[in-house]
Amino acid sequence: MVKLSELSIFIDESGDFGSQSDYYLLTFVFHEQDHSIAAELLHLERRMSELGFPSSHALHAGPIVRREDEFTSLPLSTRRSLAGALFAFTRRSGVKFFTVVIRKRECPDRIRLKARIAREISSFIRDHMEYLLSFDRVIIYYDNGQAPVTELIGTVFGSTFFDVDFRKVVPSDYRLFQSADLICTLELAAIKADSGELSRSEEIFFESRRKLRKNWLSQLDRMRLV
Repeated sequence: MVKLSELSIFIDESGDFGSQSDYYLLTFVFHEQDHSIAAELLHLERRMSELGFPSSHALHAGPIVRREDEFTSLPLSTRRSLAGALFAFTRRSGVKFFTVVIRKRECPDRIRLKARIAREISSFIRDHMEYLLSFDRVIIYYDNGQAPVTELIGTVFGSTFFDVDFRKVVPSDYRLFQSADLICTLELAAIKADSGELSRSEEIFFESRRKLRKNWLSQLDRMRLV
């Protein structure tokens, strides 16, 4: 029996359709199922345990950076190490990614924002059609965070692929969804650093624009699907 080739796409976002954010980002992480990440998962969870953090828990990049939620009581060094462990896992997993980045003042209402996102996704698919159609099946993981995005993803990918499976994600169940969250956080930090908009908590966590570029962004750039 011939084994079907599968591509998993994990999708996460930063920002919203309202007025609470200046930017909207949507990150797609691509994992070819033929490539096992079992060893990388084991290494990540072992590292989490070494840092005194439950290996069964989700690593949420934003709260780690901002010292929120269950990361509030953790020292800066531990939070950096946890984020670094997730970043190392992401790189070693061999995944690639693509991020839609939109400055919301260019799309002043929900209709234009939704249309812009749809155009960006469609353009990406056209540019990478040969690669994407080389798989027998595509599985898309999204947490259904915002209804307009859920509709867009379903429409655009459903009209492109013959066999596509949409699955609602519980973030704690998939490390690669957490990887998408981390990449979204780093992509937004890069934009904010370039425009001098980093928050105080981001400045403390990343130390400086130079170290953000050296320790995080330079390695992130190698993972882009181009």
